[in-house]
Amino acid sequence: MNRGLKRRNSEDEEMEESSIKPLYRLSKIKNSDLKRQKTTYQKRSTRSALLDTLDKENLINIINSLLQKEPDLKEDIMKYIPAPTVSSSMNVLLDMEKKFYHSFPFNKNGPGRDDYTFTRVRDNLLDLIDTITQYANHFTTSIHVFPSTCFTFLDHASHIAYRLPIWDNDEHNNLKRDLYQDLNNFWKQAIKTTAANLRQAEYYSPESVNEWAKSLAQHNSVTGGYYIEAVHEFINQLGSMIGLSANNYNEFTNTIANITSPSLCHLASLETTLTSPSVVGDRR
Repeated sequence: MNRGLKRRNSEDEEMEESSIKPLYRLSKIKNSDLKRQKTTYQKRSTRSALLDTLDKENLINIINSLLQKEPDLKEDIMKYIPAPTVSSSMNVLLDMEKKFYHSFPFNKNGPGRDDYTFTRVRDNLLDLIDTITQYANHFTTSIHVFPSTCFTFLDHASHIAYRLPIWDNDEHNNLKRDLYQDLNNFWKQAIKTTAANLRQAEYYSPESVNEWAKSLAQHNSVTGGYYIEAVHEFINQLGSMIGLSANNYNEFTNTIANITSPSLCHLASLETTLTSPSVVGDRR
């Protein structure tokens, strides 16, 4: 009997060992897989975590500082920066316009137009004007920009220029007048490029050309003729597409006479939120 009992105990021990070993092997495999996963897992670098804490303005400042110190990196860095679109550029310009108007010192009678106020807001004004011209240069010189995109941007940019204030000291108004002249030149460049494309068998619908003409005529009207050179360029280069004779300014104005009133409503002035007087830019 004892022998039988010993034999059964031995068998029980073997059975226990056989049931434990597979579990041990499985546990060992799992631990091995876990170690392998840990070794292949790439931890997020401290550099990436720090970059996540930076806002857009700080990132721009860092990139600008880097480009100033290491100009040789410019070409490599610019490869990763997408070209501006009308939407992205206007977001930047409208934010800068808000910043400009919000920089006016408080005045119970509304934003001032005196020399002191001009001195306070001058830097933001210059930044806005410079950025407008830089974007305009991009849209009128890039071979990858379609004419409709270019004219759309110039329309928006001309609205912003029109909304800039008129200062008591007329010398300060030269900034606005110079911007008008620059935009006039950009319109002319866009018109010439579009006409050149036409000669290379590009096609633009008369409806699109008519919209460009209306936009240009509107800006020329409300600014008192600052875009007259661009108007004549348009008549001579693109006028035939909408039935206009070359060098016939009167025909152009009569054809475009049904344009909306010069309220420039689709980009209403931000100054209205600051209880400002009219910002209509008369020619002086």
